[in-house]
Amino acid sequence: MNKSIIAIAITAVLTVTFLGVLRDHQSTILTPINRWIHQPDLAEREKASALRPLITCLNSVDSRWRQAYANYLNRGHEVDLTLKKRFPEDVGPMTDVNERLNYLRSHDAYSCRLNALQKNSLQKSAPDLLPLQNRFETSLGAANDAAGRFDFFNPTPLYSVSTADKVERDSLFLPLVDDYLNASDDLRRALDAEDRSLRQVQLEQLKTRDQLKYAHLLTYMLEARTLMFKLDSRVRERTFAASDLSDATLALQQAWDNGSRYMEANPATSNADYPENIWNYVRSPGKNYLDSVNRLRDDWAAKASPQQLSDDFDRIGRRYDQLVEVYNERVNPLF
Repeated sequence: MNKSIIAIAITAVLTVTFLGVLRDHQSTILTPINRWIHQPDLAEREKASALRPLITCLNSVDSRWRQAYANYLNRGHEVDLTLKKRFPEDVGPMTDVNERLNYLRSHDAYSCRLNALQKNSLQKSAPDLLPLQNRFETSLGAANDAAGRFDFFNPTPLYSVSTADKVERDSLFLPLVDDYLNASDDLRRALDAEDRSLRQVQLEQLKTRDQLKYAHLLTYMLEARTLMFKLDSRVRERTFAASDLSDATLALQQAWDNGSRYMEANPATSNADYPENIWNYVRSPGKNYLDSVNRLRDDWAAKASPQQLSDDFDRIGRRYDQLVEVYNERVNPLF
């Protein structure tokens, strides 16, 4: 979320939870309410409903806008020919095709505007978020309108401009983007705090109502997010240490082991049982995420090169991104 360039020995761009080219992963974990908890407390159900439009916006439009902006800043720069070698799992023949298909369009940003009913719900359930959302909407609209006046929303430039003309354009455009990104950063931080608090309440409700399979799954996802936020904040604050990896990794591994043991001891009664279904889908990306954290730990201990450490950190963000994307994809139908 922070748009500034931070260094782990060399530069690595950090967002609030995704480490990459100003691209935010699905930072907020969706949790089905009605199907997972029998008779949930009305306040939690209403709050989850009020937060969902914000989550949808930040996980789609806002993250893609940031990616488009990063691409715009990199126009004219030499392509890094080592990317495929450094990240073979992320660079394939379909990469360019997918990027073009998923590229932001100018009108996409309008989906981030809340209607009157949504604003009333937010005012009731999370009033501190409403002024942040209003500021976010206004600043995104201003930056988006300015971007629509030139070829910002195209994966590659449609025409060439002189250096003088680009400098003049950027002198007006970039401050608007800075305002928008700052507003987005503030909204993301506040929204994540609200969402994490809500998930902890739901976790206790799951345990109380003996929904332990779902409780183990949610515990694992919360530990995965806790680890991602911890690493991100430590690097951003320049206080990162090897103990941050070992302690957080242990908690994530324990959450996975505890859940696996419980699932094995209490097998599914049908192929449609949702907790087992979701658990099996997140198994592979979950392992990839943990492996990437362990790789950074090992490379750090081996005093690897700054480039390797930076690549390791970027890989962690990519793997977490994929984990949450798979998880959200599986639980979305349960809302």
